[in-house]
Amino acid sequence: MSKSVPLIVSKIRETPKPVLDYSTQKSVSYSQISTFINCPKAWELKQVRGITEFKPSVHTTFGTAIHEVIQEWLTVMYQETVKKSLEMDLGKMLLDKMKNIYLQEFQKTQTHFSTKEELQEFYLDGIEILNYLKSKRSLYFSTKNVYLIGVEIPLVSPMGNNVFFKGYIDVLLYNSESETFTVIDLKTSTGGWNSETKKDENKIAQLILYKEFLARQFQLDVEKININYIILKRKIPEDPEFPAMGRRIQEFSPPSGKIKRGKILTNVQKFLTEAFTEEGQYRDKPYKAIPNKKNCRFCPFQGTQYCPESNNIL
Repeated sequence: MSKSVPLIVSKIRETPKPVLDYSTQKSVSYSQISTFINCPKAWELKQVRGITEFKPSVHTTFGTAIHEVIQEWLTVMYQETVKKSLEMDLGKMLLDKMKNIYLQEFQKTQTHFSTKEELQEFYLDGIEILNYLKSKRSLYFSTKNVYLIGVEIPLVSPMGNNVFFKGYIDVLLYNSESETFTVIDLKTSTGGWNSETKKDENKIAQLILYKEFLARQFQLDVEKININYIILKRKIPEDPEFPAMGRRIQEFSPPSGKIKRGKILTNVQKFLTEAFTEEGQYRDKPYKAIPNKKNCRFCPFQGTQYCPESNNIL
């Protein structure tokens, strides 16, 4: 007999997704805010000028595929049975999704962006991650008093005149005993997050903003929302110095108290003031480039005619 679903879980599940009128309204994602903070010029080129330089890669193919596999697995585990979830062939699911995503990207560009050998390597790494996650399921996804509200939960929350924050929560859980929520973001990584990455406030701001806007959208107590990054490591050392280094899963819950949230929201407000008019439209002006190794390394405009300032940075 399945356990009854708490009222708050049903309420969030059944709340209609807000619809924006893009003829007059703008949506702002965490990615936009992060890009602007790192380099306003990159934001200008993408958002104001509408220049897209996206290049598919094996990293994005693998990341999207394993996200979807884990989300489908969790949905079966929480909303059906643990037994059924353990019987799922996650490896086949991953292979099928990687093939389909790769084919879709190839059809758009008519260019092969990876090799059979590289794709095979990523696939085998994914198998290791999924097998580890299955075997350690209860450590990361307990089902005792815990309910899956959903995956890819849409957030659409007003930020200012005609400007809305928009994002999708990878996994949202509710614990009926503690009456707390947990926002989970799945991140793929080659070897995990080091101490420097964990201190990067711009990087960890994503879940802090999700926490804030989740509370606003569904009128929840923000102090009852926990956040957790689950980092899926493709590679682990053969002879790890510490036991944690040998685990395929790394967890990180950044501080997200009132002071931390206030600091990040101040940065968001600065972004809104500098990038949008009072009517909620983009400020059409030239923005400053901030070229450096960190900002330019993965920037699609690095070394192009659109950003000559980035030449010879790397």
